[in-house]
Amino acid sequence: MDTTPAPVVVAVGRTSSLVAVDFAAAEALRRHRGLHLVHGMDLGATGPDADGAEPARIEEEAGAALGVAVRHAMAVVGGLVPVTSTLSRAPAVSAVYAAAHDAPLVVVGRCPESRLTHPYVRSVTGGVAARVHVPVVSVPDDWEDDAAPPHIVVGIDQPEHSVPVLHEAFRAARDRRALLTVVTSWWDPAAYVLDPVAYAADHAWPERLRAGVEAVLPELQAEYDEVPVEIHVRKSRPGEVLIDASRHAGLVVLGRHDPVLPRDSHLGPIARSVLAEAACPVLLTTPRRPSRARRAIHLDPQPA
Repeated sequence: MDTTPAPVVVAVGRTSSLVAVDFAAAEALRRHRGLHLVHGMDLGATGPDADGAEPARIEEEAGAALGVAVRHAMAVVGGLVPVTSTLSRAPAVSAVYAAAHDAPLVVVGRCPESRLTHPYVRSVTGGVAARVHVPVVSVPDDWEDDAAPPHIVVGIDQPEHSVPVLHEAFRAARDRRALLTVVTSWWDPAAYVLDPVAYAADHAWPERLRAGVEAVLPELQAEYDEVPVEIHVRKSRPGEVLIDASRHAGLVVLGRHDPVLPRDSHLGPIARSVLAEAACPVLLTTPRRPSRARRAIHLDPQPA
């Protein structure tokens, strides 16, 4: 029986950016895990008019791209952890999904075209994040890790249901010796429409939100006593708050709900907007079952 811990998995894209590989290699070293690189070719996407040489050309280019990424990964880890790879004939999402079983983390790159809902981004970054049941990090291809001092942001809505997400954020902050900022937001368009005067005049909401966050922090702070913590309360759209916070962070942490059906997306509109626009990597934590409670905001994303 093989008892080797499962490796960190990273999807190798068709572009030349190796930022996601760098991030995954750092995580593999931090976790003392191997690093497994996956590239999916999707030969079925060549179309009926492609000539007979097209699949061979795609496979050759895919093998070359994966080879560059593997050599780069081996140079980064310096032999401290094993590096393996898979060149799959399946579409990228299916290839990564097959490799993600029991992985401690899956890392996916995000090319700049994601802001234009590029098809590759929709099918890979969003598809992987919506299907796999382990933590997923989306890394912008143009990201540079220049956050000094290290800073991690975690977005939550209902604090009492966000303890698993906070655990992931605290763990990430501890491992990076980073400041952790807990961000929560109040935004209820329905209340504004029904009674805009009362909505604008409600000055107690910051204290209510802060009190809810403070109520769940003591146990976490006792477990991660070396992690400095700040609480930021905002009155704005949750996605905008987190995207703005990402410009001054090295990682944004969000929760996910388990999909109701195996192929359903459990990424809500806020998670999708943050994935597309965040200036730093975004960690989507292990999915959890959706709450039936009615929410005014959803920083912790709901099923699409």
